Amino acid sequence: MERISADQGRGRPGAAGVRLALVYLIGSVALPVGAFAFVSLLFGGAVVAGFVVLVLLAATVTCLYVVATATKDGSAATATPAGRLGWAVVVTLGGALGLAGAAGLTAMLHVRYGRPEPWFLLGGLPFLLVAALFIGRWIRVVAFVLVVALAGGAVYAVQRQHAETEQNRVLGMLQDPLDLIYTTDIPGYQRRTPPLSARTPYEPIDQSTVAYWLEKDIVVTVSHTAVTVTDCGPEPLFVPEPPPVLRQSDGSFPSPSPRPSAPPGPISCEADGGALFYRHGAAAHEYIRTDGTTVIRAAAGTVVDKELLRAAVLAAHAVNVDELEDEVFNR
Repeated sequence: MERISADQGRGRPGAAGVRLALVYLIGSVALPVGAFAFVSLLFGGAVVAGFVVLVLLAATVTCLYVVATATKDGSAATATPAGRLGWAVVVTLGGALGLAGAAGLTAMLHVRYGRPEPWFLLGGLPFLLVAALFIGRWIRVVAFVLVVALAGGAVYAVQRQHAETEQNRVLGMLQDPLDLIYTTDIPGYQRRTPPLSARTPYEPIDQSTVAYWLEKDIVVTVSHTAVTVTDCGPEPLFVPEPPPVLRQSDGSFPSPSPRPSAPPGPISCEADGGALFYRHGAAAHEYIRTDGTTVIRAAAGTVVDKELLRAAVLAAHAVNVDELEDEVFNR
């Protein structure tokens, strides 16, 4: 008799499997409804949220009681009406506590949620695990493995989805193709803006050395336009920012001279070994480095040391999407 009773305690595998599947579905529906209760707490107050939670718990117990009645052969614990009610209450409370614990854990670990759909797959797992405790040992093992696999898969899917969303968001900010987005390290300089275009300005970290704004800026540009060896063109030489127009003693401002479209005076171009070129004029100069079909130029007014321009092009490198995310979102 004891042997038969033990077998009955395990429940019939077919009924147990159907029961676990239904419990999982009910738990998955409970998650978005629970999220609605949380929103009710934020906007409707504790009374409204408490009412929603009570209704949710009562509805879940009712649904699980119906499941236990329809699959009463799934476990000896649900052979009687009182047993089915107790089973439904235990599974409901255990699943709700599991959801609350999982929510707290994801918040503590700063897990990014992304789109809500993959998380709905996780909603039924705590209910499934509690329901499996009432069935035979092997069913419990299979349920535990299934819970771990689904939880891991859902978290991975959410994290991957979030990463793709952020990558697409960053790529949408770019003003030029990604292969033209470069960054570099210049001693004593910092980038003024995130590298979102093929033209990136750098400014001195110590602004006390600057007589006026933009005076010592270095501008790094990237293109696929081949360098003409004779004059380092065809790109025009950088035109530095002119000094500001100062107020005269009588309080008036003189008419500023129009900014030239090109620096005055002759322009020379010199090869600096390998793929480096140095071009300079009376008011501006630049270093150029060719990297395959990519041309990197670092230009500034002649007030900036040419070695800084050389260091800029030598240290320049293409930016990948992960680096862009760090730069744009300051992570």
